[in-house]
Amino acid sequence: WRTLGIESQRGCPYTCTYCNSPGQNDLARREQGSMFYRKKSLPKVMEEIDFLHKKYNIELIYWLVDTFLALSGREFDELAERYADYKIPFWMNTRPETMTQYRAKKLEEMNMLRMNFGIEHGNPEYREHMLKRKVDNEVMLKGFEYCADKKFVTVGNCIIGMPEENRSLVFDTIEFCRQIPSKIEKTGAFIFAPYHGTPLHDVAVKNGYLPSDTVCDIQNPRESMLDQPQFSREEVIGLARTFGLYQSLPKSEWKWVEKAEHDTAEGREIFDRLT
Repeated sequence: WRTLGIESQRGCPYTCTYCNSPGQNDLARREQGSMFYRKKSLPKVMEEIDFLHKKYNIELIYWLVDTFLALSGREFDELAERYADYKIPFWMNTRPETMTQYRAKKLEEMNMLRMNFGIEHGNPEYREHMLKRKVDNEVMLKGFEYCADKKFVTVGNCIIGMPEENRSLVFDTIEFCRQIPSKIEKTGAFIFAPYHGTPLHDVAVKNGYLPSDTVCDIQNPRESMLDQPQFSREEVIGLARTFGLYQSLPKSEWKWVEKAEHDTAEGREIFDRLT
């Protein structure tokens, strides 16, 4: 598809500790006395879409926005009304608590193709205290439910292997994902990346899980960079590999999924059979 990235917001109003946006906001306040997070005016955004569509005949828009639905009701309604002139399929990323039944319906009418919800973690206490995301599981699940019967694809993203996490906490995330409506696409989990300048990077360094001079340069996204005594790299990698199986298979099969976590001849054979 002929795809273009369009930026309507820069930065993010949220303060998630695994993300670079809070650090950018702090830096902008200290050095410029202003917020890094800002939005383009909607007329300007639509002017760009109009120009680019006439020039390139766009087939897909990739919204380069951290949290696309960080919009007021008025802003969202104006976007939906103006976008009716184009209805170009688009992808966007947002948080489940920013979704409502009304917005899901409007996004379908706008011809949205695909949307990613950031779950990150299924344990509400860990999510609030470690990730600074204060939202109830029930609210997040409602966001998924609003989208389950729509034409667009909805995806849930998770992260495992974060500081102070352990196997039990990962299974809280798995159990959360198993409550998501079956029509939602289950894509497994990403392994935590301790990006330099993020609060969780500092936690990892302070607790001795990561050398202080490490700048996150991911050579292999299937590897874990943290060395945690309660959650070994091998266990993180194994759970990341089998996360989708734990999400989807009946619990009666979990004894086989656990064997598939291990990077052995037997584990690889069982993994291939289960997938």
